[in-house]
Amino acid sequence: MDSHDLSLFHRRLIVGITLSAAFLSVLTQFLLITAFPKIMVDFQVSSTQVQWLTTSYMITMAILIPITAFFIDRFKTRTLMMSALTLFILGTFIALVAPSFSFLILGRVIQGMGSGVMIPLMQTILFLIYPREQRGYAMGLAGMVINVAPAIGPPISGIIIQTFEWRALFLLTLPIAILILLLIYLYMRNITEQKETTIDYASIFFSIIGFGSLLYGFTQLQETGLTDKATLISLVIGVFVLGLFVLRQFQLTKPILELRVLKVPIFIIVTIISVFSFSLLIAIETILPMYVQNAQRFSAYYGGLIVMPGALTLAVMSMLAGRLFDRYGGKVISLIGFVLLILSTLSFYSLLNLNTPFIVTMGLFMVSMAGVALINMPIMTAGINALPDELIPHGTAVINTARQFGGTLGLTFIISFISRAEGKTEQINPLNYMSGVKSAFLAAFIFAMIGLLLSLFIKEDK
Repeated sequence: MDSHDLSLFHRRLIVGITLSAAFLSVLTQFLLITAFPKIMVDFQVSSTQVQWLTTSYMITMAILIPITAFFIDRFKTRTLMMSALTLFILGTFIALVAPSFSFLILGRVIQGMGSGVMIPLMQTILFLIYPREQRGYAMGLAGMVINVAPAIGPPISGIIIQTFEWRALFLLTLPIAILILLLIYLYMRNITEQKETTIDYASIFFSIIGFGSLLYGFTQLQETGLTDKATLISLVIGVFVLGLFVLRQFQLTKPILELRVLKVPIFIIVTIISVFSFSLLIAIETILPMYVQNAQRFSAYYGGLIVMPGALTLAVMSMLAGRLFDRYGGKVISLIGFVLLILSTLSFYSLLNLNTPFIVTMGLFMVSMAGVALINMPIMTAGINALPDELIPHGTAVINTARQFGGTLGLTFIISFISRAEGKTEQINPLNYMSGVKSAFLAAFIFAMIGLLLSLFIKEDK
């Protein structure tokens, strides 16, 4: 069905259902962070082990995202979305009743499978359901999902965990997911165009091993360094097998992931910029709650509270950025966004100390989130708009894969400055931690400068 044959109300309903499903997927990725201490006690696991509740989710998503373009070409929108959400519901239920830590990890992996399909599918639907002149607005909506959900996940879970046990987080999301599944069944229509395509099992094998090994290696790198054999072997295998995956895609007539989109100059520049901006988003969101708790010695409640105004800023500015994109294009507003990030990261580096007023930190975070909102979705829209409609699923898959892996690498690099300053001692020294936070923000400032310089090379048609 052509999406333009739908009534305006039905199109808006489909957009609302799609955004709700994707928002729940992204929110769940970050919802467990504040529950880690209680989970460690319940299952008697270490801090290193409990991090796998987030890492396993990210690895699974990253493996599924490159294959999603094939699924979008092969299956109808309604079928694919129902399948993705069914997997998410199954994983949520397993996590809810998990009798052991291994079952909890299994539930997170299955949740990640659903989310890995849902995010690029959402972006593809939005690009196809809106005409080109309104795609900035459409991606402003997507920005609210991709940018805001990670910011509000920790404070929401922090409030719930104060009153209930950690399983309440899954009990909260389960009925919401079931309701969204029912709405998909009743109202979703086919938006994407199906094509005759075959699946290349060698590509899928290379994708799973390459992306999985690389992300695992990057995740472990922060803790073990290159001296650990397992980490080093994982990185080497990941790079080698990922190289085989890339070569395989160029050999196939109908590849799993159409990497030829990278031959479009604006698209490859935008992809690199997206990696830097997403790295800054998740790095700043990660650093500030830790700074508030470990350096300034505030409670976990304040660690969650520090990101709330920034999350609201992100939501409002994402919508505004979409409107601005439709009027001015991506280059101008992304430059403004990077200027805001440069100013905020430099201010974090200069002003933060053990006694910095809470309101100052909160205000600087709002400025940085305004900058992120002016970059992430507008810059992605500029890149996707440079592609023909038939390559949009592959473009969204490529750019999301790059953001997921590049963001993880960027986060690992920036956070490593805190880890090195913190040392191996079990007791956290606030002064050492503060030194690491300042170094991390200096690295973030350099990331923002690189992003600004790359944005100058963007050339786009009105």
